[in-house]
Amino acid sequence: MLTLPVYRRGQTYYLHTRIAGRQFKRSLQTADPTIARLRALELLRVIAMTKPKLSEFDFNSSDVSRYEFDLAKGIAKSDGPEDHARMLDAIKAVAAVYTAPKPPEGALLLSDKHRTGNEAPARAGLRLLEVLDKMIGLRTNLKSATVLSYKNTAKEFSAFLKAPFIQDIGPGDVTRFQEQLNSNGNNLRTIDNKVATLRALFNFAKKQGYYFAENPAGNRSLLSKKEKIRERFSIFTLDEIKLIYSSDFLKERKIKKPDYYWTLVLTLLTGLRIGEVTSLKAEQLRFCPSFVSLKITDSKTIAGIREVPIPIEIMQTGFGDFIKGKAGPLFKYTAREGYGTGNAAGQMFGRHVDAVGIEDKKLVFHSLRKFLNDYFQKGGMEFEPRCQFLGHEVDSVNVSLYTNPFTDAQLFKMTRKMQLELLQIAVQ
Repeated sequence: MLTLPVYRRGQTYYLHTRIAGRQFKRSLQTADPTIARLRALELLRVIAMTKPKLSEFDFNSSDVSRYEFDLAKGIAKSDGPEDHARMLDAIKAVAAVYTAPKPPEGALLLSDKHRTGNEAPARAGLRLLEVLDKMIGLRTNLKSATVLSYKNTAKEFSAFLKAPFIQDIGPGDVTRFQEQLNSNGNNLRTIDNKVATLRALFNFAKKQGYYFAENPAGNRSLLSKKEKIRERFSIFTLDEIKLIYSSDFLKERKIKKPDYYWTLVLTLLTGLRIGEVTSLKAEQLRFCPSFVSLKITDSKTIAGIREVPIPIEIMQTGFGDFIKGKAGPLFKYTAREGYGTGNAAGQMFGRHVDAVGIEDKKLVFHSLRKFLNDYFQKGGMEFEPRCQFLGHEVDSVNVSLYTNPFTDAQLFKMTRKMQLELLQIAVQ
């Protein structure tokens, strides 16, 4: 196989070699690898045939012609009839590259000299955003927030690379994108999240046959596992929980914003994700003698489809009056594209935490879910039922294939005492 001294810089390929002991570098004026190879071959043939003088080098060799022909700058000079004839031969040879017949359908076009500099050549294949559309079309199980995240990142990456064909994208492009994100003020966690989105997109492209090289976004995380752990959201302490639920801020919201108040109470008892609790409907509640079972039918993961029990005593704290007569959604929160129904409650919680003087910015609404898991763990609840209660995956064949899930009654037997303790804190 012929190996050519051609490399890519940004969206343009270059010929870089040595002639008569001197470096020779020329832009091939294309982002297409096949066109680049063809032009490199033609330029090398012209050089070998005519031995031209290159404008940026002063060759002292006696057998080098004295005419000057610079394709990139449009310079053509000759010294005498013989050199003039050689120069015309060189011009005709290079012109042949640009006037070659159109290749068969699916091949790369040679006559792309009228394109703008960063535009990919007309040819068969899919661009990055077209692959994204196919991915979203096939993976109908993706949540709206996930779809929005994929679209935003893919559009940003595509704009950065000037709408590339997906097969033209390499590891260097991802590196430059990381550098660009960093220079724009994105933190490392955000950069890693965006590259993870690209990694998922390229994994899909490889599986579907749209991309054949190694995943250019693979193994590109900037944060180590330990650093990621340190970057994660924090867990509330019991004292901080008591401060939040006994605050005047929450007492006022119980009257003025009951939707927010009961969202917080239910979250403390159940550890539901913010979108799971704010989208609850009346038909998801099943009343039993000693508990109310919340049937979660739409969640972030398959493990999130579950039944979560809470003490029946909650009905005597005002929650029964709050849900009385409701046949649809329990809360007035409306879904926003990419944010679900939890955006307003999450923003209110941020103000709530500030109001009680908690300054740790890693303590967010999701930290309530982490607190409950920690509270159950400290209270002696075993790992497997705790994972089922919170909707966490358990990566174990023994658990996933050789056992039946715990019933909501069994889960409640394990959690009742701890939930009643938390209910007393929540509705004081």
